[in-house]
Amino acid sequence: MTTFVRLFTIVIAVVSGLGAALPWAAAAEAGLPRAVDTHVATRLDPTDFRSRFEIRNRYQEPQTGGFRNLFTGRLDYAFSKAFAMRFELPYVTANPRTTSAASEDGSGDLILRTSYRALRTPTFAMVAGSEFIIDTAQGHQLGAGKYTVAPIAFLSVDVPTLRSTFFPTLQYFRSVGGDPARPAVNYTTIKLFTITRWPANIYTGTEVAVYFDHERNNKVGATLEVETGRFLNQHIAIWVRPGISTHGNTIPQVYNWNLEVGFRYLFD
Repeated sequence: MTTFVRLFTIVIAVVSGLGAALPWAAAAEAGLPRAVDTHVATRLDPTDFRSRFEIRNRYQEPQTGGFRNLFTGRLDYAFSKAFAMRFELPYVTANPRTTSAASEDGSGDLILRTSYRALRTPTFAMVAGSEFIIDTAQGHQLGAGKYTVAPIAFLSVDVPTLRSTFFPTLQYFRSVGGDPARPAVNYTTIKLFTITRWPANIYTGTEVAVYFDHERNNKVGATLEVETGRFLNQHIAIWVRPGISTHGNTIPQVYNWNLEVGFRYLFD
């Protein structure tokens, strides 16, 4: 844990230094069109539905020790600017590093999401929908062993003077079936994700997530993740996103630390 905290501090310093160095990057890429800023703002906005494909790899150290690696493919299909669906399936490798459980790998739980954009203005949008988590995991450690419904609502609030957009999110997870021997899923998540746009097609972000576990006497946990990414062209973006726990060490939603790298392709 101490080693990762040091690494996390270094990443924060690099991201901060990147922000300071961006005017030089902008000068070096003077040939880029001025529309880049608007391009990044709109193409990162999850309320501006676009068909896209993502590949992400998340390496985590759970509170219980060992490690989990999730290599995830995600497809978002926008039927219109007001309605979209998401399909997401991870390939999970879990190593508890204990003598009582062997390591496992295989597909995890399939996630389906439907989203409806109920409101949109130039600087504000509201989306409501639900996720459906299906018990498709091929091993005991690779999924929750439950069928779960998770309604979600989030906003997009753009502040042009700060070159930033804020995304507050509220989501509730409740299992509705599955293996009766596995613990029930019953928790609420509140998140605030903030994206800041920089020159040269670069963006940075922070996400604070707070979890209220209703199955465990409403115990509270929280994580902090930071992200830095870049659009290589109109369609392709890459990013890196480390994270650490900031509160709570007794609920399964909170890890010790996490590192994500990703690739995104937008079809339009």
